[in-house]
Amino acid sequence: MALAEIRDIEKAYAGRSILRGISFDLQKGQRIGLVGPNGAGKTTLLKILAGVEHADHGSATISKNCKYTYVSQIPNLDPEQTLRHQVTLVFDELHEVERQMHAAADGMLKHPSGPEHDKAIERYGELEHHFQHMGGYDIERRVEVVLQELGFAERDLNLPIKALSGGQKSRAQIARLLLEAPDLMLLDEPTNHLDLPMLDWLENTLNAMEDTTLVVVSHDRYFLDSVVDEIFDMQAGQIEMFPGNYSAFTELKAEREMSRERAFVQQQAYIAKQEEYIRRFGANQRAMQARGRKTRLERLRDEGLLKGAQKDGRRMILNLKVPKPSGHDALKVEGLSKSFPDKELFKDIEINLERGKRLGIIGPNGSGKTTLLNILAQAGVTSGAPETGATADSGKIKWGYGVALKYYQQEHQDLNPRNTIIDELQEARITAKQQELHDLAALFLFSGDTIEKKVEVLSGGEKARVSLAKLLMNPANTILMDEPTNHLDMATAEVLETALDTYDGTLVLVSHDRYFMDQVCDMLLVLQPGRMAGLSDADSAAAGETGLTWKLYSGSYTEYLAHVAREKAQALGSKREEERRQKQKEQERLAAEKARQKAVAAKKPPKLNMKYAKLSLQQIEEKIMHLESQIASLGSLFGAPKIASDPAAMADLQSSYKQQKRELAEVNAAWEAKAAEN
Repeated sequence: MALAEIRDIEKAYAGRSILRGISFDLQKGQRIGLVGPNGAGKTTLLKILAGVEHADHGSATISKNCKYTYVSQIPNLDPEQTLRHQVTLVFDELHEVERQMHAAADGMLKHPSGPEHDKAIERYGELEHHFQHMGGYDIERRVEVVLQELGFAERDLNLPIKALSGGQKSRAQIARLLLEAPDLMLLDEPTNHLDLPMLDWLENTLNAMEDTTLVVVSHDRYFLDSVVDEIFDMQAGQIEMFPGNYSAFTELKAEREMSRERAFVQQQAYIAKQEEYIRRFGANQRAMQARGRKTRLERLRDEGLLKGAQKDGRRMILNLKVPKPSGHDALKVEGLSKSFPDKELFKDIEINLERGKRLGIIGPNGSGKTTLLNILAQAGVTSGAPETGATADSGKIKWGYGVALKYYQQEHQDLNPRNTIIDELQEARITAKQQELHDLAALFLFSGDTIEKKVEVLSGGEKARVSLAKLLMNPANTILMDEPTNHLDMATAEVLETALDTYDGTLVLVSHDRYFMDQVCDMLLVLQPGRMAGLSDADSAAAGETGLTWKLYSGSYTEYLAHVAREKAQALGSKREEERRQKQKEQERLAAEKARQKAVAAKKPPKLNMKYAKLSLQQIEEKIMHLESQIASLGSLFGAPKIASDPAAMADLQSSYKQQKRELAEVNAAWEAKAAEN
C-alpha cells in the first residue's frame, strides 16, 4: 500500500500555472530528489504534500498510519523556548509515559500494601516496559549526540531559539526530524548551512534509515548522488521520472533528449514528405491515395505531434583562455599561520602551486577557509587583487612572476551600487557588443528589463551572479573564488563548471559544493582545526602536539575521499590489532584472577547452579569468553546512526545487553563453584 497518493495536482499563482496535472505514488523506502530550474514549483509541490498549501485541483493523500515530517527553508520553531526543549518535543509521547510512571510510583507510596499497592506496581511495570522499549532512558544521550553532530556545543542547548543564527535554526529542524524518525521525510534544501563533516554525517544517517521514504528538494548534487535513487525532473509544470541518482539522471536525460530530437527530425521529414505527396497528387489519378495520406496526417496532428528536445539557453560555452599567462610557479606559501585570541585556525601551512593548477580549500565551518583566501588575496594586492586587510600571524606568501589576480568574494565589493547590471558587464569588457552582454546576462538568469536594474536594489543572490558574470567576461591568469556556486541553480553551476574547464590559468577556491569541487579541482587543502583530516586518533594526537591542522591532497574530491577511506581503514586495522592485544592481556589477567579465586574457593566451596552442572570447567570458560565477546559487540552498537535514530532498536539493544550481563554473572559464579569441586 502506498504511503501517499498524488493525483492530478494543479497549482497557479497570479494566473501563471506552476503545476499541471502531476500524479505519482510514494512507496515505503522510496528516495526521490526533486530537481528543475528555479521557479519550476519544487517547493510548492513539497508544501502541498505537507499540507502547508492546497492545490487548485487534484489531491495529495497521505496514509493515516504514515508519520511524516516537513522541513522547510524557513524554520518553524518557538523563539522563546530553548534549543533543548524544542528538539525534545518530538518525544512528547514518551514524556507522557514518564509522567504516568511517576504517578504510579506515587500510588505505591500512597498505598504501602494491599490491592491498591499491587495495582500500582503492576501499572508501573507496564509503563516502564513501554518506556524502556521506546528508548525512554536514552532520550538525553540521543538528543546530545544528534545536536553535537550538527555542530552544536553543550552551551547552545539551553539558549532560546531567538538567540540562534538562521543556520543554527535550520540545523535544529534537521535534529528534530532525525530524532522523530518519521515514515516520510519532506525536505526543502536540508544541506543549507551544513559544513562537510555535518553533510557526511547526515548522508550516513539518512542512508541508515532504509525504510524511511524521502522526498527532497536540493541544489546539492553530491547530496542527491548519495541519498536518492530516483530523480523527478520538474519542467514546465510537469514531472519526468528518472531512475538512479543525480549523476545517472544527467546521463539518462541527455540520452532521452537525443532520442527525442532524432524522433522529432524523423517525424518532421515524414510530414514534409506526406505534404509534398498531397500537394502533387491531390487532384489527379492518385487523388484517392493523397486523400488517405491527408487523413493519416490529420490523425497524427490530432494525436499530438512530437516536440523537439528543449534547448537550454544556458549551455553556451565560455572560453576563459587568458591572453598573458603567469610564470611556471604561481604561488609559494611557507609556514603560514593564523589564530585569534580564542582560537587557532591553522599553523605552518606549506603550498607550492604551479601555473594551471586548481586548488580547492575545504574544512568545517570556522576552520579559516575564507580567512586564508583573504590573506592570499592581500599578499597579491599589488597584482590587482582587492584590499582585504587580512594578514597572517607568521609565514611567507610569494605570488609568481606575471601573476594577475582577481578575487570573487561573497560580499561582492567589486560592484558599483549606482550601476545597472548591463553597465557592470560593459565595464568588465568595454569592447563587448550588446548582444554578447545580453547573452551572458541570460546565462546568469537576467533577461528582459531585469538587466536595467541597479546594483543597489539587487538581492544577495543577484549580486553574486553579476559578480560571477563580470569575472568570466574578463578573467585574469589567477583567480581566487569564495563560494562561487552559492545562489546558483544546477544549470547555472554547470555553466560555471564548463567555463572553468576551458580556463588555463591558476585557480584557488573555497566551496561547500562537493560536486562542483569534484568537477573543477585537482588539488585539495583540507583544514581541520584540532584534528588532521584522514588520520587515526593516535596520529591526530601527534599532529595536535605540533599544531598541524591541515593536509594537502593531490587529486579530485572523489580521489580525496578514497584516500581518506584508505587511511581510516588502516587506522581501524591498527585499532583492532591494539584491541586484540588488550583483550589477550585481559584474558591473561582474568585467568590469573580466576586461579586466585579458585585457591580461595578451595577453602569454602560455593554451591553449583544446577543449570551448569553437566558442563566441564573448560566448557564454562569458553562460555564466559563467548559472553564477554557478545557484550563487547553489543556495546559497540550504541553509537551506530541506525540504532540511535530508531527508539525500538535502541530499546531492544539495551534489553539484550542487560540480559547478556546477567548471564555472564551467573556463568562466572558457576565457574567458581566448578573450580572448587575440582
